[in-house]
Amino acid sequence: MSKHVVKFALGALAVAAMSAASPVSAAAPNAGGGAVAPRAVGVTRVTLVVSDLEKSVDFYQRVGLLKAADAAQTDTDQGGVFGSIDLPLTADSKQSRIVYMMTPGSGGMIALLSYDKPPLPSARGNLVGIGIGDVIVSIEVPDVQAAHGRLSQIGTRFQRTPVRFSQPGPDGATQTGQHLLAYDPDGHMVEVSQMDRR
Repeated sequence: MSKHVVKFALGALAVAAMSAASPVSAAAPNAGGGAVAPRAVGVTRVTLVVSDLEKSVDFYQRVGLLKAADAAQTDTDQGGVFGSIDLPLTADSKQSRIVYMMTPGSGGMIALLSYDKPPLPSARGNLVGIGIGDVIVSIEVPDVQAAHGRLSQIGTRFQRTPVRFSQPGPDGATQTGQHLLAYDPDGHMVEVSQMDRR
């Protein structure tokens, strides 16, 4: 298993997007109704809509993610602003920019998406609590204390500073380690953990 693993928790359901996990297979139906060759099912990325892209990139780089790609689109480009055809945007923005952040050595990815001219207003009411529709981003690092130090340098608001924990893992076995809970620049809850090795 790689040193950096990204996991994404959506509400109480933890969905792993890591290189060590075996992909689940699903049979694809064919035109005759029968099943054909199985295809892999997996989470490819989680996209977070952010207000200040540079602050968000800095935050996730301090956690340990790497900037993999950066693309901008305007309303005059072919296809228009990213997602403008499919997404129910809360403003008629003229510019968008998306930055893909990856974990070293794994397929885990977070996309940071920003809109401008005008920026999107928040669709969330309570930015200091967790509720239905919120996302908790979980990132595993080799040294949670070092990540805490880097995040502290930029005035990150912590819900919990590093502490030991024990919880059931996806396979039912007990996982132990240290973790912290922090808010990224847009108020998304981020769990940064360092797992004990078995």
